[in-house]
Amino acid sequence: MNIRYNQTLRRFEAEFSADFGGDLAAVKTAGFRTDGPPAWAWYTDKIKVLNSLREHRPESGLSINDDAWNVYESLTKMAEKNEEVKKAAKALEKERKKESENKAKEETAEEVFGEKTYITKDDLPPMPPSENRFTPPQPPKECCFVCGEPLYFYELPDVCIWCEKTA
Repeated sequence: MNIRYNQTLRRFEAEFSADFGGDLAAVKTAGFRTDGPPAWAWYTDKIKVLNSLREHRPESGLSINDDAWNVYESLTKMAEKNEEVKKAAKALEKERKKESENKAKEETAEEVFGEKTYITKDDLPPMPPSENRFTPPQPPKECCFVCGEPLYFYELPDVCIWCEKTA
């Protein structure tokens, strides 16, 4: 199998040897993609895929064009630098996040409680006075002739329930 670099599409393309089945299996496991019909060009633009193909070489062998090798080397150097920068950025982000969490916890505790570690009624805002807005309805005008209590719609017309039950 030969690897060449396509300048117009900016990608690495695989050229299969006589062992088509072995080369195809190696390219698929490495992570190459295909354009599909009619060209069926297997390609990649990622260094990780090329490194995977390099580790799992096909039985027919693996070669690379000079143009492709030059591009591969420059991209490999760039990828290594990117990895270093990513590691440094991740470490800084982790440190910054830890500092901000600690600072937020300290500020929150000091703002709310001060030096106390508990909450009292003085720490809470005052509650508005409660008002009883319910006004009971006027009692009916009819009254029980025995006890004099008002008579409601569910009672007899002249005797309240209490007097009816006790009589």
